[in-house]
Amino acid sequence: MIWHAAAGLACGLATAVLSEAVLRIVPASVENGLFRVLAVGAALRGLWVLALTGWALTVGSADPRLFVPALLLGYVAAQVFEGLRYTRCVERC
Repeated sequence: MIWHAAAGLACGLATAVLSEAVLRIVPASVENGLFRVLAVGAALRGLWVLALTGWALTVGSADPRLFVPALLLGYVAAQVFEGLRYTRCVERC
C-alpha cells in the first residue's frame, strides 16, 4: 500500500522535470515570450496531473486514497521548486 503513495509523490515531483525540460527547450527570455514559456510549462504539468489522476480513479491499480493526495503533494512541491527556478531564470534575462 505504501508504494501507492510513493508512486503518487514521484509522479507529482516529475512535474519539476517537465518544467526543467521546457526551460531547456524554450529558453525563457523577454524576446522569446516569457509568458508563452510559462504557459507551455503550466499546460504540460496540468495535463500530466489530470491524466494521472484520471488513471488512478478509473483503472484501479493504484489506491486513489493514497495516490492522488501524494500526487498533489508532489505537484505542489514541484510548483514551489519551479517558482524559484523561473525567478532565477527571469532575473538573469
